[in-house]
Parts: sequence; structure tokens; C-alpha cells
Amino acid sequence: MRVLFELLTEELPAKELLNINDSLLCAALDKHNVDYQSASVYFTPRRIAAIINCKEFTKQQNQKIFGPPKNVCFDKDNNPTKALLSFLEKNNANIDECFFENTSKGTYACVFAKQTQKLVKELLCSIFSEFLSSIPFEKQMRWGNGDFVFLRPVHNLVLLADNEVIECSLFGKPSVSYTFGHRFLACHKIDLISKDYKEELKKHYVIVDQHARKSIIKDSLEKLSNAQKRYVLDEDLLNEVVNLVEYPNCLEGTFEEEFLKLPQEVLISSMKANQKYFYSLNNGKLTNKFCIVSNMITDDDSVIVKGNERVLRARFKDAAFFYEEDLKVKLSDLVDKLRHMLFHKKLGSMYDRVERLVELTKKIAGNIGADVDVAQRAAYLSKADLLTHMVYEFPEVQGIMGSIIAKKQLEKELVANCIYEQYLPKDEVYPKTKEGIALSLADKFDLIVGGMIADLKPSGNKDPYGLRRAALSIIKIALNTKLNFNIKDIVEFSANLYDKQGKPQLNSVSQTLEFIKVRFINMFEEHSQIVKAVVEVGFSDIYDAFLKIEALKDFYTQSNEDDLYSIKRVFNIVPDGFKKIDVDRELFVFNEEAKFFEFVESLKQNLEKFLQTKDYLSYLKNMIDNNIISSFFDNVLIMDKDEKIKNNRLALLNNYKQLVLKVANFKYLNI
Repeated sequence: MRVLFELLTEELPAKELLNINDSLLCAALDKHNVDYQSASVYFTPRRIAAIINCKEFTKQQNQKIFGPPKNVCFDKDNNPTKALLSFLEKNNANIDECFFENTSKGTYACVFAKQTQKLVKELLCSIFSEFLSSIPFEKQMRWGNGDFVFLRPVHNLVLLADNEVIECSLFGKPSVSYTFGHRFLACHKIDLISKDYKEELKKHYVIVDQHARKSIIKDSLEKLSNAQKRYVLDEDLLNEVVNLVEYPNCLEGTFEEEFLKLPQEVLISSMKANQKYFYSLNNGKLTNKFCIVSNMITDDDSVIVKGNERVLRARFKDAAFFYEEDLKVKLSDLVDKLRHMLFHKKLGSMYDRVERLVELTKKIAGNIGADVDVAQRAAYLSKADLLTHMVYEFPEVQGIMGSIIAKKQLEKELVANCIYEQYLPKDEVYPKTKEGIALSLADKFDLIVGGMIADLKPSGNKDPYGLRRAALSIIKIALNTKLNFNIKDIVEFSANLYDKQGKPQLNSVSQTLEFIKVRFINMFEEHSQIVKAVVEVGFSDIYDAFLKIEALKDFYTQSNEDDLYSIKRVFNIVPDGFKKIDVDRELFVFNEEAKFFEFVESLKQNLEKFLQTKDYLSYLKNMIDNNIISSFFDNVLIMDKDEKIKNNRLALLNNYKQLVLKVANFKYLNI
């Protein structure tokens, strides 16, 4: 059976459409037990559609039903009791279909009851209603009398199964067999009975498949590129533009070369963010050619091109004016004016933030060996460009504009670079200078700590203040730069800076550390048990934790199971709360105890060098001496009746355990 669904709406926000995917529809189908061969979701700026190939009836499934306990199912002569017979009769089963299964509560009689198959046609309305409700749109709207809630008002609903209209009503619209084409090029009714949906809409200037629209734009950019220019395929921009047009028509425009005197970052930002144009480069430098993705086909495309050129020319003229005006004002003169710019009502002004950043950057710079004076100067000027005309008009160039102005005003080049690098990493570009790293880290730590103080923690898929992104950036910087820094010290210092400004920190330190730790664990979710074994021991140095994880992964795969189990056995025996480590050799009864003691003492002397060089794999490998450890467990009963001997043996094992805990807690490993 072939099912066609389409919801025709007002123009849908391009970025919201990125939340739609096939898996959401598949989840709704699976929930209703639909036996489908394929399920594809399509979307354009005006419609959300789906095509499903499935069986006419739901899957035949057997449901396991538990009955009475086995001990009441048969009498002393082994005949079925009334309890068992009643259970079988209730579930339309006979004695031969009955079986017994062990559970945590005992052994029970069971049968498989065949569920009644349902007609998929009768479920389709519920399936698509649930599918639409499951899409995680950030903002929805009401219309009419406020009875309906969706991303945008709905105009038409199509629901067909093998060319039969399935009775359904969503958002006040009954299902019909027709839709409408392109809003301007083919706005009349299109009957879909016995038609190929995608091909029929294509005839009416709608390319329903978003992947096909993307391919058209990619191919067009390639065709427009040549030896003098290459169009940059910006994936974020491409994904947005694909969802702005139903019938992409790529056209090339030109702007005056005099505008190329402006910083190219400003020009690119204006083309991308405001106009949704693709830009072109020649050997890394911006050219005066750009690509417009139009949603229209006309007899004379030059009309569209000239209109877009006129709009862009006006924006660039504004940018040129703003740029010249901004150069007239020193960045340092703008800093004091940040007192009148609010950072957050619970966290003070942007000037308060700058004061914290100066101190926090100084601390981090000192920790990682950066030039403290340069880092502090960059931190002082870091937010000044927020008050420039250019950033007000083009928010995407914050940091970039500050860096450009700083260079023009003869600040040290390193200071200017740091102002730009504070917003990295971005698109896998990382800060290159230690001073820039210090400022970037300070910016993100201050943001997260402030977020915890002001109770701005992300909820679900909502993270308006970018706290998750900030935490991931801290982790990425640590891993990319291979720098060691103590995040606990930095977070505590940051929280104290807020405290000095009269903003109580409460539990912000523990909340921030836990927040960053969770992001770190999620980054390595395919090795979750190994990551947990490391971070639960301690998580104060991100890069150090990463090295331990890599070492433990190698140790886990390279070691034999007996060696791994011997370590795990120590963790199983020594209770978590056991703290005694003093060992009395006079209480040794067996030679194996003395040998194990000498082995542990030698480890204490020899392993320190591996910790200092962070060679954690060698550290773990040296923890293994299977003859000594296995002989100890084979010949020594740990839980001796004599309390002193028992505790002495536990203390002996605890010494070994504490050495292992310098890298990982083996209780989290499945061995």
C-alpha cells in the first residue's frame, strides 16, 4: 500500500525545517506496529510531506502473558488445576501452548496471545498527528480563534492510501485529494489521484525533495565557478537556502570593486546573514561576484539580478559608512560605556563582565604560560566592539570588527588577534596563540558560571545562552591544544569574581563542573564505561582525563581477561568506604601476603615516573603481575574470622587499589 501525506502551510521558517527527519515518522509507524518497507519525509518552505510503502495490515505480534505461579498449576496427581485452566480459557489457549518461565519472583505459567491485526488505513490520521507533534520546533503559533497550534497556519491536508482519500482532520482541515503548486508560478489546484506526487509537483514548479534542491544548488555553484573564482559551499548557508525556495534558480550578480576595500569578513557576513547569497573567492580573497538563489523563473532573469545588486549595494554603502565612523573612535574609549549595556539582569552590565574577564584571563594566562599583559589588554578591549555601528548592524562580525579596529589603532598585533580568537573555536578553527586561548577559555568559563548563578541551565533542546556550546568549546580547546589546566581552580576563581561583585555563587562551582563533565562524557559515549571509570575518579584536567581514557582503552583491549579481572577483583573485595592503608607485617600468615606487600611497595617507587610523564598505559601495564596477584587470591582468604587479620589484608589490597585509582576506577568496567 502506498500512502501519501502532505500538509500545505504558510511559509515555514527555514531553520525550523532542519528539525524534521525520517526517524520521527518511523518512530510513529513503529509505535503503531506498521509493517513498512520505506518511509520518506520531504519538506519545502510551504509543505511537509511523506510517502510510505507499507502492508495493508499491522504486523502480527505475539504478546507474552504471565499466569499463575507453577506451584498452583498442577495438583498432586499432576492434573491442571482450576487456576491454570481459567488462565488458558481467558487467553484462548490450550495446555500444549502453555510454557513456564523463571522470573525474579519465581516460575510462572505463560502463553503467547496473538494480537489482532489492524487496518493501517484506520491508523494513518493518528500516525501523522503524532509525527507532527513529535517535531521539536522551538516556537509555534496560534491562529484563528487560537484553537490550533503549529509552526505556521495550515491551508490544506492531503492523505491518500492507494489513491483513496483517508478520512482525517488536522488543524481544522479535512483531508482532500488535491494540493497547490508554486505560490506564484502555478498556484492552481493539482489533483493527485493516480499521479506520481513528486513528478506532478515538479511540473508545477515545486521540487518537494529537499535533497534534490540541494543537489541543484551545489551543481549550479560548481558551474558558476571558474579559474578566476570559486564559490564557497557553506553548509550552514546551503541548508538554510534549500529551505527558502521550492524551485531553486541560481543567478550570478556583481558588486562594485571599490567595496572590496572593506574588510572581507564584513562583506561576507552581510551576504550570508542578511541576503543569503553565496560568495566567491580567488586564492582566498573575496571577489565581486555572488550567487543569488531565487525562487522565481522569469523571462528576463536580469531583472532579479539587478534588484539583488541594488539591495546589496545599499547594504555595502551602509557598511562603508559605519566602518569609517567606527575607526574614528578608540576601542579603549568605548569600554567605559559598556557600563550602560546589560549582560544579564542577574549578572550585571557588560562592563562587569569585562572586569571579570580581565582577572580570569590573567589567571588562565599565568597557568598556561601566556603573556599576561597582552592577555589582560585583549580582555579589557574584548567587548568594546559591541558598541560599534558595524557590530550593531552586523552582529556576526563581533570579535572580527574589534580585531580589525585594534590593528588600525596600532594596538599590538597579538592583542588584536586575541580579540578575534575569543570567539573560537568555530568551524574547526581554533585559537592559535596562548593569549587567545586564555581569553577564549575565560569568556566561556565566565558564561557558564554566570549561567549557573542566574539559573539559565539548558532545558531539552533549548539553550538560549549557548552554555552547552561554551562547555564543548572548552573541551575542544583543551583537546586541540593539548594544554593542561585545572578547571576546578578556574571555576572557583570565576565564581569568586561574581561573589566580589555582589552576585552570590551558591552551588555554581559544583554545578559548572558537573555540567562540563556531562558534556565530556557525552563526547565519548561509544566508550561510556571507560570514560566513567576515569572521570569518576576525578575530573579537574580535561586533557589529562583524555590521556587516561586513551590509555585505559588500549589497556582494556591489549590485556587478557585474567589480568583485567585480577584488578577488578580487588575493587570488588575492598568496600568503597574502606580507608585503612596501614599494613602490619606482623599479622601476615602466608608468604603470599609478604610477596604481595613487596610488590605493592615496589609499585609505589616505580610508578611515579609514569604519572609525571603521563604515560598511563605503561603505568597500568606495570600494575599487572599475574603470578603474584593470582597466587595471593588462590592462597589467602581475605575475610578471615580474625577481625585484625581481615582488616590488615583489606588494607593491603586497598594500597593496591589506591594506586589503580590514580588512573581509573575499575568497578565501572564490565570484565
